[in-house]
Amino acid sequence: MPLTSNLDQTIEKYATGRFTDTTPLLEAGIESLALLRLAVEVVADDDAEIDLASLVDVRTVGDLKAWLMRLAASAC
Repeated sequence: MPLTSNLDQTIEKYATGRFTDTTPLLEAGIESLALLRLAVEVVADDDAEIDLASLVDVRTVGDLKAWLMRLAASAC
C-alpha cells in the first residue's frame, strides 16, 4: 500500500468528522475500534504483530499518521 500518499484517504474511511493533523482523534470520530481497523489495513503482513500499547501517546490525527507509518515500516 502506498502509505504516505493514501494515509489521509485511509483515515477518512474511519473518521466521522473533518480533520487536520492537529485534530484530536475523538473530534475526528476515531475511536478504539477504528484504530484497530486502521492498523490492520495499514499492515500488509497478516502475521505481523501490532503493538497497541504504543497507542497511549496517540492523541491527534498527526500522531496517528506517525504511528501508522512506524507500524507499516516495522511490518516490512
